[in-house]
Amino acid sequence: MKKPLISVIMPVYNEEKTIKKAVESVLKQTYREIELIIIDDASIDSTPKIISELAKEDDRIVMLRNSVNRGITHSLNRGLRKASGKYIARIDGDDWYHPRKLELQMTFLEERGDYGIVGTFYVLLTGDKMALKINLPITHDEILRQLAYRNAFAHSSIMVRKDILDTVGYYDERYEYAQDYDLYFRILSISKGYNIPKYLLFRRLKPQNRKTLTKRTINSIMIPLRYRKVLGKYTLYYPLLIRRVLSLLRILALPL
Repeated sequence: MKKPLISVIMPVYNEEKTIKKAVESVLKQTYREIELIIIDDASIDSTPKIISELAKEDDRIVMLRNSVNRGITHSLNRGLRKASGKYIARIDGDDWYHPRKLELQMTFLEERGDYGIVGTFYVLLTGDKMALKINLPITHDEILRQLAYRNAFAHSSIMVRKDILDTVGYYDERYEYAQDYDLYFRILSISKGYNIPKYLLFRRLKPQNRKTLTKRTINSIMIPLRYRKVLGKYTLYYPLLIRRVLSLLRILALPL
């Protein structure tokens, strides 16, 4: 039986300091039947040159480049349209994987046909060089419970069945931020979700300005309200959205 192909989607913009480590963490996975689709969003630093040099060394890299900066949501969808894998994984250009990440997730999905998406726990590296171990809800019910008021997956950690994405649609390009949060609801409307309780992803804390924080927080408030039917009984946890509202008020109070 032919091994299933995994397509890893990596949108990047001005990631010259981190892109090589991110790419190498994908190429050095214990599961090797992969393609790494890198979508450069018109970077103005040396990111495209670094990707080109890496692609010469490993033909599993597929490089796409936007002629103008289109944003992460557009880039993600461009990568998905190019992908030929049975499974889709995600990574940002400043994150990196544990060597067994893809193997463990692919094995999980191969053995559990009713699951459409699987994420993992992760390690968050802060600006002061602290490493924080971040746990997420594990089971499908726990994930739905948390989705009622906040995201339950780390975007760079997920692996999704491509046929499910083809059914529910790709990222909604109306969302500049929190586009993954919206997509998870649609995936979970026809399948189950799970987070492997292992730290298989390493993420860097990304600074965000007031405009970005405002848009992201507004979307994170509105999105779960759109998906009452998916949440079902877990709309009981909607009152916890007040935390997001309070966060928004604190953001709006920040100096420009």
